[in-house]
Amino acid sequence: MLKEFALEPEAIATWANFKDLIEKFGVSKGRVIAKFPHKWRQAVFRAAQEQARDVERTRIVEKLLRLEGLVLLDRNRPSGDGTLPWLDRVLMEHDRLPFDGIIVRERQNAHPKVLTTDEVDDDPPLFQATGQKHIRRTAEEIIDCVAMLVSWAHTIKLVDPHFKPNEPRWKRPLMRLLDLLQDQRRTGVSVEVHRADNALPVNIRSYFEVVIPRMLPPGVGLSVHLHPEQALHNRFILTERGGASYQTGLDDNEEGRSTHEDLVTLLEPATFEREWRAYPSSDQPFLSYPPSN
Repeated sequence: MLKEFALEPEAIATWANFKDLIEKFGVSKGRVIAKFPHKWRQAVFRAAQEQARDVERTRIVEKLLRLEGLVLLDRNRPSGDGTLPWLDRVLMEHDRLPFDGIIVRERQNAHPKVLTTDEVDDDPPLFQATGQKHIRRTAEEIIDCVAMLVSWAHTIKLVDPHFKPNEPRWKRPLMRLLDLLQDQRRTGVSVEVHRADNALPVNIRSYFEVVIPRMLPPGVGLSVHLHPEQALHNRFILTERGGASYQTGLDDNEEGRSTHEDLVTLLEPATFEREWRAYPSSDQPFLSYPPSN
């Protein structure tokens, strides 16, 4: 659902090119820019020094700094050999961990993933993305919608008023998320479950306290936060850099007890900020593992 593109720094080194292309990116638009190499932003500034006028350079620097967390994705990709041209390094990295597309100022390579900035304007299939999608309610599709967000998140908030990990339909998506974190060897990650405080059976508390800790990969913690039922209705998966809303729930339908499909929407920045603040991590959790001191 979210596409990651490598973008040649020289392709946005003038204000006209920058403002035309950068507005096409953002989590809510379904496209993000890979922070590749690691000093990609500095490479843009250097290119702007050569191509843009003083006032244009200032505008590029200021806007890119404001947008960095909204459009740039840092997946800790290795930067490769800095003596090689940018495209050579990108193609080597693409062989290791594929990009969804590679955008350049001028075509130098017939690689099928490479697009020029002029071609992007025609909205070719390779560049097409969406911030909203109907999915099958399987554990895989529920979590895969936000897999790229999860890949750089340190805090992941699962918001569902009825979240019951003792029932398989909620357990499977949770396990899919934890497996994803383990496969990526992520550490220092906190998973927060935000659910309603009504009718919390003893068996759910026991499940969180006894079973969930056994599922957690090394370096991943989990906490449970309770909210008044009337204040909690919508369903979300949220990370520091963005999130998605789910119309039905964070439970799958593999047992055929509910709807077969759900509508998932990547949140606009202002909407995301409001929802992120609505479920603060600072609140004292009902339960946490490892236990809070």
